[in-house]
Amino acid sequence: MATSYPEMESTRAFWNVNPCGMHGSYEDQKAQRYAMEPWLPGVLKYIASTQPNSILEIGCGQGIDSITLCTILSPGARYIGIDYSEKSIESAAVNATSCSGKLAVRPSYRVGNAESLVFSDDEFEVVCSLGVIHHTHDEFKALFEVHRVLKPGGTAYIALYRKPSLKVAVAQGLRAFQKAIDLLLGTDRCIYALVSRMGTSSKNFGTMFHECFGVPYLKWYNRMEIEKLFSAFSSVSLKVYGPNFGRIARGGDREIAQGYYWFITAVK
Repeated sequence: MATSYPEMESTRAFWNVNPCGMHGSYEDQKAQRYAMEPWLPGVLKYIASTQPNSILEIGCGQGIDSITLCTILSPGARYIGIDYSEKSIESAAVNATSCSGKLAVRPSYRVGNAESLVFSDDEFEVVCSLGVIHHTHDEFKALFEVHRVLKPGGTAYIALYRKPSLKVAVAQGLRAFQKAIDLLLGTDRCIYALVSRMGTSSKNFGTMFHECFGVPYLKWYNRMEIEKLFSAFSSVSLKVYGPNFGRIARGGDREIAQGYYWFITAVK
């Protein structure tokens, strides 16, 4: 049985209230996500170009990336997306239904825990998780599970917050400031409470500010820490993506030396 921690239930509650991205139509959600992360479509096209027969996405959110994948995967492939948030899974299913005529592969969504996957050993050719595992309680356990469910020779595509990077450094500083105020006033995530009263998402920033102040776990990793996390894999390569302030500093799909995401390709 998977271990449950209070912070994990707080994580679920946060994403149920603040599904990653924004509210609105699928097209609005898609436009917002890829304006903020312009490198993602190219990465998804690359993953699909490897023509996997089976792919698991950990942290599918509202299904924006999964729908992009399922429009370009080879017909007959199997795609499963999991997320710890029931509301995100509901939204993903609605979005996929709205796009059903465009899909080459029908996605399957279910609630799941990255640290305790319900799948068999050696089940998937590809596992992807794009900006999720840095929010888990135990990222080592999550990466153990990724390795376990991959077929021998299978590939994991993982995006994690990069240390050092300007955007995440600012977020960590703001979280530390909030924690100091909470300790002084005896409050709980006081700035998050204020931001939440202003709305759950925005067209320009989605849930970025809510994530900064509200998620229980927000981790980042340097190169040495990445190597330790992925030590069980036979080969690991790194690229750096992510304009630090989205619409303000677009980077397209090219690598950015000071980007805030590690994009890790790890072969079992």
